[in-house]
Amino acid sequence: MVVRRSANADTQVLAELARHLVAASQTAAAATAQAARPPAATIARRDTAEIARARASWDRSMRIQAGHHARRLPYLATAATYGAGWGAFGIAELAEVAAGPAGHNGAVAGIVGLCAAASGVLRITYRHGIAPRWRARWWTAAAAASGWVSVAAATGPHTWSMTAALAAGATAIAAGWQRAHAVPNPSEQPAPAPAPVIETTDEADLGAILAERWADHIGAKDGPLPGAMLTGRTDLPNVIRWMVQTPPGKFSFDTLLGSLPRIAAGLRLGQAKVVLEPDSGDESVAWLSVLTRDELAEGVPYTGPRYFSESARDGRIPAGPHADGTGWADYAAVDGVGCRNGLVTGEPGSGKSAFLEVIALGLTASVRWTVLFGDGDPGGGSSPLLNRLAHWAGAGPDAALAQLTAIEELLELRTALKATLTAGPDGTPTPITDPRLQLPLRELLPSPAFPGVCWIIDELHRLTQDEWLKSQKFGERLEKIARIGRKYGIVMLAGTQSLLADDFGGNTKLRAYLAARNNFAFRNGNKSEQHVVAGLKIAPAALPTGGGYAFSTGTGRISMLRVAWARDLSPYLTELTDTTLDPDSDRILAAHRPPEAADPAVLYADAMAVLRAKRTGHTHHPAGPPPAAPQAPDHPHSRPDQLGNGPVQPGLDGVMIPAALTVHNVIPIRPRPTTVGGPVETGHHSEDTAAALSDTQRCVYDALNSLGWKQLVRTGQLADLTGLRPPSVSKALNVLVDRGLAVRKGHGEYQSAAVAAEAAAATSTNNPTHDDVGDELDGEVG
Repeated sequence: MVVRRSANADTQVLAELARHLVAASQTAAAATAQAARPPAATIARRDTAEIARARASWDRSMRIQAGHHARRLPYLATAATYGAGWGAFGIAELAEVAAGPAGHNGAVAGIVGLCAAASGVLRITYRHGIAPRWRARWWTAAAAASGWVSVAAATGPHTWSMTAALAAGATAIAAGWQRAHAVPNPSEQPAPAPAPVIETTDEADLGAILAERWADHIGAKDGPLPGAMLTGRTDLPNVIRWMVQTPPGKFSFDTLLGSLPRIAAGLRLGQAKVVLEPDSGDESVAWLSVLTRDELAEGVPYTGPRYFSESARDGRIPAGPHADGTGWADYAAVDGVGCRNGLVTGEPGSGKSAFLEVIALGLTASVRWTVLFGDGDPGGGSSPLLNRLAHWAGAGPDAALAQLTAIEELLELRTALKATLTAGPDGTPTPITDPRLQLPLRELLPSPAFPGVCWIIDELHRLTQDEWLKSQKFGERLEKIARIGRKYGIVMLAGTQSLLADDFGGNTKLRAYLAARNNFAFRNGNKSEQHVVAGLKIAPAALPTGGGYAFSTGTGRISMLRVAWARDLSPYLTELTDTTLDPDSDRILAAHRPPEAADPAVLYADAMAVLRAKRTGHTHHPAGPPPAAPQAPDHPHSRPDQLGNGPVQPGLDGVMIPAALTVHNVIPIRPRPTTVGGPVETGHHSEDTAAALSDTQRCVYDALNSLGWKQLVRTGQLADLTGLRPPSVSKALNVLVDRGLAVRKGHGEYQSAAVAAEAAAATSTNNPTHDDVGDELDGEVG
């Protein structure tokens, strides 16, 4: 059978097929759009209870403010109409004076047309601000005001009938408006419905809230950074980080950093929790980090002295972790440039002195550094730990000047010493054996054989502002040490309360040299303080309270850090080994260091004597060498006493003036080491001198005398023999050598002076010298 298909049937089939294809395409498009749309949970507004209460309070205050403006509107419109009537009347009167009644009538007609045009312009201007329910009333008010102004131009607004008409018309027209915007009584105000609150502590939700706040308050059209967007979110343990993309050419990073307070306010966070950092490749891009959890709030425990060094050109001391959990900030003692100075600033209680102690412990643990400590506090109360740890600790202007003089002379010594050394296979200094083939050192890097010297100064501002030290050019001489000392293994680490120039005696160059690499700025409430980190100015006042928080230059990070700390660091002193300077450097320092500076027992006894004197009202004479004849009045380095009675000096007995005095480095005269209890002859030591020793010094002295004269002993052997710590033994030996009770035979080798004298006498008896034989012949001839 043959089936015939009509044209009409084919048309119906094609139409049906087309409908099916259209429906399928619409279904696929809807499915694609649904898949592309993010889940509702990710775009839902999730608020905590605190945020919901804040928003409700904000909305209520905005409604109250809008109500105040609305209630003032009828009064302002009435006053504007009254003023326009007087203005129109004045124009009509002037026209009558100028052109007669015809001019008056023309002016009135023009005013009527002007009022009608003004009503239309105002309606077009505020077409979006007038609700539909008030549009009819608005046209009524506009027509009434235009009519009143026109009548006032013709007859004048000064009559009582015109004033009454304006008041009555304004009251009638504004009655409904005032009822709609009346202030409700407290009993009539309905309680606000509780806002839906979703309690959450999830960091993902917090990130969504912060991103929403950025879009609403910061990147919006009326925000501080219109068009700026957050992209590339990264979740770290303690921080959420985004890339901030700004419209090219509209903002630079300096602009973004200047808007940091407004950004923190828009995110509803404290400024210390918001970190903006630049991108090295694009000026229009920045990195925003928001701290979500401050693990530093409870403090960072100190686990012991640490010094990391992979080569002679590397020496780092971990100071404390960054708040965002990205690692620790290091204090660079040595880097590719060489030895480094340091600067620490902060208000009292900010953790500045604790930081100096941590660095000193790390330097001493390296066995490559010797620490000197100068305290600007004359009472030596800034750091008892540094007083005990340092190879030479001194307090007050006199001790600081003595230390500076010793370091200047040490700098001269090491200038010559560096020319006799060359770099070994591992970069450490070794003596030159062939001057024609071996090159001298470019710089003297710290090593166990030639340790570096770090002079730690606390309360620097008390020294640079001292008038007597100013006369000694203290600040200029410090600048020279900071400028060239690093090449010879001599650096400074200074602590002061401010970054302002006054704390450095006005010497901004000194501040720049100290802060070139290691600049740690702790909290300072002074709003004028500015700390430059990664080329940007940061205010230390933004740091949290509590101590230990700081910004650091050396890390290149704007993120704050907190220094590791322990309430009692003294137990770590027993774990440290003594760092012995090379003999030449040790001899220079020993010549300037007073004997009592190395003895904590003498300092304690002196403090007790002062306390007893204050309690009893008697004058106290400090312990130590007895004063000798006063210094000559014309001595350039004599310091006047407190009463202004002329210069006072410990004495001129044994004063030695160096042969070379240069213009750039004037070295003040220094007294030779003196002994306690009068002069001591070789081999015959006074009982008074030995009796003046402390318990530690007596123990070391007795140990030396118990050994035979042929046996030389080192510091470590004496420590094992006496049971004392090596630093205490080293300091005691220095005192014994200064007082003539011990003899330094070689590098780190000592012998009792009495035993050495007996050995010398025995040798002289067995082998008479030429002078002894001559004396005997002279006696026989006589």
